[in-house]
Formats: sequence, structure tokens, C-alpha cells
Amino acid sequence: MLDRLLTSILTLSLRGATPLTMGALCGIFCERSGVVNIAIEGIMLASAFHGYIGLALTGSFAVGLLMGILTGILLGLLHGVLSIRFRTDQIISGTVINILALGYTGYFRNIFELYLQSQGILFQGAFRGQIVIPLLSDIPIVGPALFRGSPITLSLILIACIVHIILFFTRWGLRTRAVGEHPRAADTLGINVFWMRYANVVIGGMLAGIGGAWFTIESVGKFQAGMTAGRGFIALACMIFGKWTPFGALGAALL
Repeated sequence: MLDRLLTSILTLSLRGATPLTMGALCGIFCERSGVVNIAIEGIMLASAFHGYIGLALTGSFAVGLLMGILTGILLGLLHGVLSIRFRTDQIISGTVINILALGYTGYFRNIFELYLQSQGILFQGAFRGQIVIPLLSDIPIVGPALFRGSPITLSLILIACIVHIILFFTRWGLRTRAVGEHPRAADTLGINVFWMRYANVVIGGMLAGIGGAWFTIESVGKFQAGMTAGRGFIALACMIFGKWTPFGALGAALL
């Protein structure tokens, strides 16, 4: 009985931590490269909406996820253009994207729902299957929680590990941290500061897009206006509480 309880607690914690961790990883990539990104909330909300569109029209989890990722990339690129190319105040840029996403998704959600009704499209809901990793899923308590579940939640710890390796054990990570901590010194070494910042903001947008798509294609299966409910800002808090590290952010999200 106790084993089941602990497994249930861990499983629910991982599910709840999924969008928070993805948003926090987005913030880590951006801020490690010197770009403050408070647009995570808006990116996640817009990605949730477009992921819902992709899933509703095609019935494919992969298409919904791809739509969410592309939305995150485009909005991340928009934030990069505004804050890097045009040197807009980064807080203002992020706020604009948040307001844009809230108004845009709330308005077009109603139009899309009417379109589905007019076409007689019956939406089947979110992904309900399970991916089971043999042997590992049989480990007591942690096995069912970590190695049996839906795709995005199941890949959460793996993604955190990959981000940690990229940031602290690769040349890319070293250059990312260099342009964030001392851009002039990085520039004298021949590192293209602007390009590195653009790339990392786009990568961060992709991760936030995955976190946003989680809401509609893996969790709820239906888009509601403002459904992220401030989780993008909580993700920023997780990033700060975790000291701008992937595992720290994951731990904060689980907490």
C-alpha cells in the first residue's frame, strides 16, 4: 500500500513538473547567453494552442508536438529579433509576447471551435497511451513513475541530462556561458555573440514549445483561454531557485 502511494506521489509530481521544467530550461538557455526571457508564459500558451490545432485536425500526437515546437521557435525568434537586433528592452519584449499570446489564442480559439463544429470533426482528446521501458519499469516505486508514462513526461529527466551536458561539457555550452557573462571578451576571441544569442533563444523557445504542447496534447486534450495559468512565471522562479542549472531547475519544479 505504501509503495503504491509513493509511486502515485512521484508520478503526479513528475507530471506537474513537466511544463515547469521545460519552461525553466528555456529560461536557462536564454539567460546563460545574456537574454532575459519573461515571454515563457506566452510561448507556452501559444504552443499549447497550436499543438491543440495540430492534434485536433490530424489526430496525430507527433503533428501536435511539431506544431507546438514550431510555435515556440518562432516566438523565441521574435523575442530574439526584438531584444537582440533592435535592442528593445528585454522585459518589454517579453511582456508584449505574453499579451500577444493571451489575446491571440483567446480570440482564435472560439473561431477554431466553430470551424471544428461546422466540419463535423470529432476531437478524440489528448494522448492516452503509455510507453513502457522493459525491465526498468519493474523497479519498485520509482520504476512505474520514471519509466512508464506518456512521451513528454517520460523524456523529462533525459532532456534535463542532455541540457546539462550541453551547457557544462561542450564547446557550445562554454561559448554560451561566455557570451552571457562577458560578451566583449567572447567577441575578442572570435565568437559571434549575436548569433550565439539568437541560437540559444531559439533553442529555449523550442523547449518552451514542448512544455506548452504538453498541456493540450498530453494532459488536458482541450485548449482553454489562459490555460497555462502563470506556469511560465513559475518556471522562471524554478530557474532562479535552481541557480540557473538544469538539475536545480528540475528539483525546484518537482518541489
